[in-house]
Amino acid sequence: MSATSHPDYSSSALAKLPIPELHDTVARFKAAAKPLFDDAEFEQCMAKMESFMANEAPILQARLKERADAHENWLEEWWNEYAYFTNRASLCFNVNYFFGFRHTPQPFSQAHLSAILIDSALRFRNVLESGELELDNIRGKPMCMHQYQYMFATCRHPGAERDDTEIYSREQSNHVAIAHKGRYFALRLPASGVHTDRNTTIAHIERQIQAIIDTTEELERTKSIGVLTAALRDDWFAARECLLQISPDNAESLRIIESSAFLLSLETAAPATHQEFSLACHCSNGVDRYFDKNFQILVFANGRYGFNGEHSLTDATTDMRLCNTLVKDVESAASLPLFLSNETSASEFSVNELKFEYSDALLGHIQRAIDYFDSTVRGHELATLQFDSFGKEQIKKMKVSPDAFVQMAMQLAYYRKFGHVPATYESASTKSYSRGRTETSRSVSEYSVQWCRMMVDHPETTGLHAKSELLKQAIVSQSQFTAQCAKGSGIDRHLLGLEYALLSHEAKPEIFTDPVFLASRHWKLSTSQISDPILDAYGWGEVVDDGFGIAYRIESDSLHFNVVSQRMGSKRLCRYLSDALMDMRFLLTNAHKQPHEIMAEVDAVANVLNSIKLLSSAPKSPVYPRSEAGSPASDDSLHLPEDSRFRGSFSPDHVGTHSLADELERLPSSEMICALETRLSRFVKESLHWALPSTS
Repeated sequence: MSATSHPDYSSSALAKLPIPELHDTVARFKAAAKPLFDDAEFEQCMAKMESFMANEAPILQARLKERADAHENWLEEWWNEYAYFTNRASLCFNVNYFFGFRHTPQPFSQAHLSAILIDSALRFRNVLESGELELDNIRGKPMCMHQYQYMFATCRHPGAERDDTEIYSREQSNHVAIAHKGRYFALRLPASGVHTDRNTTIAHIERQIQAIIDTTEELERTKSIGVLTAALRDDWFAARECLLQISPDNAESLRIIESSAFLLSLETAAPATHQEFSLACHCSNGVDRYFDKNFQILVFANGRYGFNGEHSLTDATTDMRLCNTLVKDVESAASLPLFLSNETSASEFSVNELKFEYSDALLGHIQRAIDYFDSTVRGHELATLQFDSFGKEQIKKMKVSPDAFVQMAMQLAYYRKFGHVPATYESASTKSYSRGRTETSRSVSEYSVQWCRMMVDHPETTGLHAKSELLKQAIVSQSQFTAQCAKGSGIDRHLLGLEYALLSHEAKPEIFTDPVFLASRHWKLSTSQISDPILDAYGWGEVVDDGFGIAYRIESDSLHFNVVSQRMGSKRLCRYLSDALMDMRFLLTNAHKQPHEIMAEVDAVANVLNSIKLLSSAPKSPVYPRSEAGSPASDDSLHLPEDSRFRGSFSPDHVGTHSLADELERLPSSEMICALETRLSRFVKESLHWALPSTS
């Protein structure tokens, strides 16, 4: 990894990442892994763990402490090696993360929007490299800024056995790479940087972008260089070597792309639905991308825009700082004229297309990459869930952690689909330490597994109160584990460090090859939360072939999920997630009620639905309620309740106080009645199962 003279934002005032005590790590591992396995196989694993702790572990722990004394962060290099540089999976499908930004209030042309985004990113870079960027903090606690030095002008390169990342100087990277219709262009910037007048700079850039859009002919996909970066790393390495050997011009064009400040993709797609938008930000057609770049700004033909980040040296939480600036600048931008007057020179900005020569061997590599890309897209299922029934504010009123609440919903959804709780990874930040990144928060506990079994296997044997109390215990356990991780007291990074502390000639202890040990970190649920109002989409791919990648956002009044898997049932899991969220709300808000109180609410909803069904079959005329004064009445008439478990209690006293015909007029279609009736039937059935037992 090359170094440059970027300002060092890592604070010497931050503490070093600690090394947990051996006995603490073993105790936490035992508590976190035991619920995943039967007693016999788990005991065999723990016997190997105890042997390891009595023999090799103390020696390896001493080496870790020596390493910690000699390094600013004992884990950093090893984690980058393990998680990224020796990982031979596709960056596109298995490593990179994506954001899709909210709708722009004022519509912009693709060229104008692109110009605003380029100008915004370059100004952010100027502030960053001047050393004037305000330091990150969470509730006043400073966070490490070390990752920011890798944000601009970096590129990952595939290697024969491991990748590396190159960081380019300002002189080498005073340009932006543009991808459009399979071709690449270099937007050259003024030697002095972006113009001091923002409007003038945006207008200059817009004219260059518009010329690309107007004049570019689509390149055959079989000549796409970008799709090579989506291939498996070994395949991309072989293709890149082939490309470089064809001609010096190829090497120069590739160097210009890789040394650019960043890449902007002018996409021809116009994603309409939320799912289409997420998929387009995730991978699109693989052509107008270069997945090895530090980040790619994505601008679609219909004015939507997003972001795709390479993960090896920066985390999504770091890139969100830049993304907030991008969205703020877009939403505050005024419309600008496309062309400048003759008095203003645009010669400071120029664009040239980057050309590539091809050989039969290179064309073969590209076809192989296309086949891999297309088959991988076909073999994947990306599904999204926009759950609008409640969000963070309502969960907080239940006096539980919103993040832990959602984690339990994912476990319950998975259990209902597959019949067991899997090893679950949640990313926990350790950026309060110097050069800190993440730790694995293991969300599964004995309480969460017991609760899932109680909810699914025999729901009639325990009442609401017992289920609610066990859910609360599971939530507290998850929150406590995450807090420990943030303090550097997790399990998995410590165990990885002990394994990496082995010398090359030393035999690997049995614990590191034990089936239970390996299965305990085979993350069938890989999850992470980023909640920010600028986002309309966020996600990444699964990390194991038989697992799910679940990115989620917790907003004030809604919850959002992006679920990716290799045709494991992402869409169905979203439905189970929706059910789980409703069931948990029902549990936590109704556990104190008596069965007859719940049944009264069920009967009230049933009566309303029955009345509406009768009215829907009779002729009707529009009804417009009026106040006594003759003016339109305020909108206080009866609103048909949705499922009372997550919309609050429904009071039967209100039934009949207003004309049900008023409500019928508000129904969008008769399908609404069917949907409500279906939900009610499930609600009644589950309420009877949960409420009537008296064993709690």
